[in-house]
Amino acid sequence: MLKTDINFINLQNGTIFALDEKERIKPVSKLNSKRTTAASRLYYNDIITHSFKLEKKYSSKELAIAVELKMYEDLGLDIQKEYKITYIQKHTDIENILLVEAFAYDKKNVLQKYAQTFKNIKYLDFIVIAPLSFETLYNNEKIEKGNDVFVYLGEDEAFLAFYKNGAYISSKKIKTLNEMIKDLEAKNTRITLEDLKEILSKKGVDKEKYTLLEYEIYDYIYTTFQKVFSTIKNLALHNRNIYNFSKLDNIYIKTSSGTIPNIYTLINEYIEDVKLYPLNLFKEYENLDFIDILSAYYVQDKIKNNDNTLNATFYKKKTPFYKTQVGKFSLVASGTLAIVISYPVYEYLELEKIEKRNEQLQQKVQELSNSTKIVQKKHKKIKKEIAHIKEQKSVVAKKFAKLQEITDTLLSLKSEDSKYTNILLTVNSLLRKYALSVDKVTQSGEKTIDLEIYSKKNKRDTIALFMKDLLSLGYEKVYSNEIKLDEESYKSVITLKR
Repeated sequence: MLKTDINFINLQNGTIFALDEKERIKPVSKLNSKRTTAASRLYYNDIITHSFKLEKKYSSKELAIAVELKMYEDLGLDIQKEYKITYIQKHTDIENILLVEAFAYDKKNVLQKYAQTFKNIKYLDFIVIAPLSFETLYNNEKIEKGNDVFVYLGEDEAFLAFYKNGAYISSKKIKTLNEMIKDLEAKNTRITLEDLKEILSKKGVDKEKYTLLEYEIYDYIYTTFQKVFSTIKNLALHNRNIYNFSKLDNIYIKTSSGTIPNIYTLINEYIEDVKLYPLNLFKEYENLDFIDILSAYYVQDKIKNNDNTLNATFYKKKTPFYKTQVGKFSLVASGTLAIVISYPVYEYLELEKIEKRNEQLQQKVQELSNSTKIVQKKHKKIKKEIAHIKEQKSVVAKKFAKLQEITDTLLSLKSEDSKYTNILLTVNSLLRKYALSVDKVTQSGEKTIDLEIYSKKNKRDTIALFMKDLLSLGYEKVYSNEIKLDEESYKSVITLKR
């Protein structure tokens, strides 16, 4: 079991702080991995998130494979890359349906992105998925359980996280402060990060506090937060249908600029009867990232409950030699010195190499097994698509053959005698009038044509109306065989003579 004393490192800037069992926080210069749990988190943009439904029929091992297959299939993940996939099962009242949200990231990309930090750490016992970290606020009774949404607005990270009675439901990205600055620059309005923070904390969305020259900044900020609260409203309605999320009780906002003037007035335009609270926790640690602190508490909670299910680490500590099979054997053997002396040392070393190689091969076998299942599933899907395309091609070919036959008949009639021209023009006009289609045209006698036509399933009377119009136009004979109904339409052969 991991230790409840946490050393937490920020992957982006390399800063480290310690959280002990008495919930005391202090900065430290380096990870103390021997006496503490080494932990970190990924930023929201590092992770690919996907929600989906599965049947409640899997064992825990089968579910892990099913989730991985679903992620590769739905998101088109590259099977040549190595992903770390973690998932959470969410409660729903729908019978026989399992609602899953999975989180994936490319290990190589993460190592490259935070290469400078990974140079200084040997392993990470626990990696946190950021939106899940708000759970610790309920566990440590910092806030009461309710139907809540957390709005986190940081410099390089910003997202919404929905919770129902203390349990995570969903999350959504929103614009970061630095993204806002880029948007304003695109509008030819240059502003620094510090200026934006100051404007948000002192003027917010209160139009009266802006000068005329600052109106474009106000308009952008107002529109941006409109989109945020519109998104919250839409997601709350969605969550009502899926999770029986009756109504939104509380909105908790955390920004690096503090409170935002007049924000509650804007919220009321979209959501009624909701309470707004600024997340002013950990104010004494303003030099530390708020989500980092939450994540450290979250890891501590998980360790206390011996819960490792949502640990997204891929950078694990290597097993100490004395815990390996080779190590255990060596310790036992050391009790009988005579046997150890008589046994060549190099054989122990060879045995250790074999053991390590075996572990690597076992891991590779598992990876190949998962990749094979993914490829097999994709192959099966492609085969179905090919069969469907072939079927469509056959249908199109049949239609084309019929059209070709009709064209040939019409051309022969036209070339034979111009007396058919008026008949064809009249027929074409009436076919369009009643939305009828022709399958076949044949000349059955002098000035006599057989038309095999069909109507839509719910328009049987259009064939009769078509014939009535022909009679009213003075055709000598207009009659049909039986009007038959097939799966899609009514069909009949109509003979007309001029």
